[in-house]
Amino acid sequence: MKQVLLGGTALAAAALIGAMPASAADANVTSGLQLKITGFIAAQSALVLSDTGHSQFDRDYDFQSNARMQFDVKNVTDSGLEYGGRIRFDSVNRRDGVQVDRTYVYVKGSFGTITFGDGPTVADDFGYIYAHDELAGAVGAGGMDFGDLLDGDFPLGGGNFYSIDATYLGGLANDDTRIKYTSPTINGFSFGVDFTPVVGGSTHAGPGGRNDLINDSSTLYENVVTGGVGYDGDIGGGVGLRVAATAAYGNGVTTDNNPEHHDLEAYTLGGRVKSGGIAASVNWTHYSSLYLTSKPVDTVIGDLSYQWGPFLTSVSYAYTWAGNNNGLEQPYTGATNLQDNHIAGVNLTYTLAPGLNTYAEVIYEKQNFREGKDFENANLLTGINLAF
Repeated sequence: MKQVLLGGTALAAAALIGAMPASAADANVTSGLQLKITGFIAAQSALVLSDTGHSQFDRDYDFQSNARMQFDVKNVTDSGLEYGGRIRFDSVNRRDGVQVDRTYVYVKGSFGTITFGDGPTVADDFGYIYAHDELAGAVGAGGMDFGDLLDGDFPLGGGNFYSIDATYLGGLANDDTRIKYTSPTINGFSFGVDFTPVVGGSTHAGPGGRNDLINDSSTLYENVVTGGVGYDGDIGGGVGLRVAATAAYGNGVTTDNNPEHHDLEAYTLGGRVKSGGIAASVNWTHYSSLYLTSKPVDTVIGDLSYQWGPFLTSVSYAYTWAGNNNGLEQPYTGATNLQDNHIAGVNLTYTLAPGLNTYAEVIYEKQNFREGKDFENANLLTGINLAF
């Protein structure tokens, strides 16, 4: 992705300092900081065909647009200590306004990296392995359901019951406030661990402190710990290998969103191989328990992607199965007790110019339930994404 780099000081600070006489008392404490701005603007058209039992959901089409802006601040001291932070604005559109889902500071050195604030969990850092996203991101494509294939929250319906990592179905949000440690990488190996006092999903007011545990009806878990270990390196012959495993644990809190105070217990195991323009990945997520159910839920997702010249094509499939009497409910049909869930998708992305990509993709899903009407859904999407 092309990036805009503003060296020296942040723009506002530079303007103020330049207009004022220099003195020891007015020394610029941010001297040396670099500000990097990245993001994207995307628009797409979508056609949805569903078999839901309600005629108003049988067919729909619309145009959609969205944007993201991300600000990264960074500096490195003479001793080699790196420090900085990130602010990311998601859902920059007329419908949602602006949602802030990243605000954190970090310190990085030979000891590793310590991060504090609203940032990704270790379960996401290590446990998210998806070849399509890796190749698409390298050309500035994808993001927020625009060309993401199976990495999305499926705003067009479906996608309710599967996981690429423990942050999907389990309610383990990347924008809750936490502290995280990530080790340095040694011979391709690294590990990480984090702690989050309160977890409540993307709409949760994470920095509210004690009141979150007592009065916040959206709280799901407290005292959540996630950890992971992984390897990422070249195994010879130009073949890159990445493997990782994670675990996540949290105490359930009795609230409107978790009335039976189910605990969180989740594990992932995955790998990706890459050679030239070909990449393939497989990832398994297992929930022994989560806020939705105390029954086990498992997902295996695989992807095969190939990039040649300005083209990228990907084929993905995800299979989810759940234990009997799980209570999982289909929101459109009212069916309960999920048996299994199948999602398949294909994507073709074309790079028109550096950072400018167009794409077309088809996603098909079938949800089978032990009680009630099954759900079947197909999404046809095409759009354009400008990354900067």
